[in-house]
Order: sequence, then structure tokens, then C-alpha cells
Amino acid sequence: MLDLLDSDTLPALLSAGLVSNFESLVPLAELTLSTQPLVDNMQKVYTQAIKDSIAEGYGVEVSEDVATAAMSEHLSKVNSFNKTTQNEVANALGAAAVAKDEDGGDIDIAMKLLLAATLVKAVFKKLRNSRKSLIVDAAVYGPYNQGLYDSVESRPDRGVSINKRWIFIKDEKVRMSHRQLHGDSVPVGSPFFVQGVPIRFPKDPLAPASLTINCRCVLKFTR
Repeated sequence: MLDLLDSDTLPALLSAGLVSNFESLVPLAELTLSTQPLVDNMQKVYTQAIKDSIAEGYGVEVSEDVATAAMSEHLSKVNSFNKTTQNEVANALGAAAVAKDEDGGDIDIAMKLLLAATLVKAVFKKLRNSRKSLIVDAAVYGPYNQGLYDSVESRPDRGVSINKRWIFIKDEKVRMSHRQLHGDSVPVGSPFFVQGVPIRFPKDPLAPASLTINCRCVLKFTR
């Protein structure tokens, strides 16, 4: 992705001194391709959760339609992450384009290119540093909890005799709203409520990001 710094178009856009359409230099298709391993891992984790649910005697296999819908929900989260990355890179290039010297005058194109390279590399350095936590956060907890949930929901009786329980990881990073949910038990088909918002399971991809990002809570079942 850093190849964009060698783009023939970039110097022209930077020299214009405007916050131009830099997003065109950061195609979402390329970002999506770079996160394919993350998506593949989601699929593996989701499948493993179904196997675990069956082994524990709560769940059953899920249909292809259910599995496809689940992956689509998590893929939308990955695409949201990619869009954020695209915006951050475009903003970095935009900042370089309108940069001024200490007297408020224009800087030459060579300095703008150097600044652009520095800012864009900083964006990707931040991404690399957060990659490990991102994989655990986005590609493990959400798909695993959904695999458990879908497996029980796919029972012929829709899991009417089974309750789901919210369990949080006991450390200082847990949201207060999630601490308050710890141990709460509801029928499988009923939602938990976090700050008044219905959530099917911890890390539900359909829930607002503000209530799920960095969530490491897990789902348990009881009869």
C-alpha cells in the first residue's frame, strides 16, 4: 500500500495545495485484499465455535445461509475498519498538501512528498502495532460467540429450553456496562441489553461499535 507514495499522480495533487480526493490513491479493494487473512481466520473461528457447541451438547450444525449471513455481518466490520484506514491515509496526504512553512508560506513539492511519506508511514506503523489486538478483538471473540449462538439458534426447538449467559473477562479494561451484565442469563432467542441497546451476544457485529469494540466477553449456555 505504501506504493502509493510512488504514484505519478501524487506530486500533482500535493503541488495543487488543496485537500484533494486522495482516497482515489488508496483503493478500498487493495485494503480489502490485505485483510483477507483476517476474514479467513474469522471463518475458522466461527466453524470451531459450532463444533465446540455441538461437543458441549447445546448446538447443532448451521445451514449454509446462516453461516453466510454471519460472515457477511463480520465482513462489514472489517470493511468499516478498511474505510477508516482509507480515511486516515487520505487525511495524512491532505495535511501534507496544505502544509506551510513556519512563516505561513508554501513549501516546495519535495518537502510535501517527504511530509506525506512520514505521515502515511505513521498511519501504517500504528496499524502494525495494533494488528495483534485487532486480530484477537475482531477475528476471535465476535465470530466465536456468533458461532456458539447460531449453533444453538439452529436447533429444531430454537433452543427454547436453553439460556445464554454473559461472562466478562475480569480485569480493569472491562466496560462498566459489561461488568453489570456479568452472569446475566436470558433465553437464547432474547437479547441482552447494554445501555438500552439489544445485543444478541458479546461482540455482536450488528451492535454499535461503541458498545462492542475491545469487548472480550464470552457467551455461555445453561439449561
